[in-house]
Amino acid sequence: MVKYVDVMKVREAEIGKLVKLLAEKSSSFTEPKLVVTGGYALRAFTPFSRSTRDCDFVVRKSSGWHLDLVRRWLPRGVSIETLEKRDVYGYMRWVKLLEFGKKSAKVSVDFMEGQVRGRTEKQVVAIGDTFVKSCERTKIKIADDECEVFVPSYADYLILKVVSGRPSDVRDIAMLIWKSDVPDSIKRRIEEILPHPEVFEENLKSIIIPTISDKNFLNSWRGTFVTTELNEDAKNAVIKRIQSLI
Repeated sequence: MVKYVDVMKVREAEIGKLVKLLAEKSSSFTEPKLVVTGGYALRAFTPFSRSTRDCDFVVRKSSGWHLDLVRRWLPRGVSIETLEKRDVYGYMRWVKLLEFGKKSAKVSVDFMEGQVRGRTEKQVVAIGDTFVKSCERTKIKIADDECEVFVPSYADYLILKVVSGRPSDVRDIAMLIWKSDVPDSIKRRIEEILPHPEVFEENLKSIIIPTISDKNFLNSWRGTFVTTELNEDAKNAVIKRIQSLI
């Protein structure tokens, strides 16, 4: 019987191969400048990591489409599940199906150009010049290898997480703020990169704080990051810091 932990190891190894391919094709993520976000970027900001089945990249919108270039790099065994190009943003998902006997699992790589868009019309983060220029090159571990990638500034990464507001994002937000506090520049950046800046505070009030305050949150937080360092004092300190943004 295939164990979940073994599936996740194979998934991460496959994602590592795809990240290496992208590094080679894009001249170390510079042509175009591809920036890692999502769960893998978390590894650049905290000593803890979590399992994730996909890897996310963002890229600034140009006069043409960087997605068209990236599409030509599609390796054998990987297919395009989604490709969408609108006026100011585009989205593409690569997927690969992994076989485990009679079972299968999927890994994916997402590319978002111009904007990162969520489930509602207001969940939009603009990927502009300042976002890209403020990115930092760093090494993150994927499977057994270290990969040198670009990640957003801490403020921009935290904004991305709050705007998304999924359960995994909330756990990441708690980890980020616990370890790195609230960045000084965040309020300015909210106004600069959010077409609907009100969504940031709305998500804090309606999603982030209620979820972290829930009596079961600590267990899910510990389970995700597999550490006993997390406790009620840490959780309460995180809530207090988040409340300072409202």
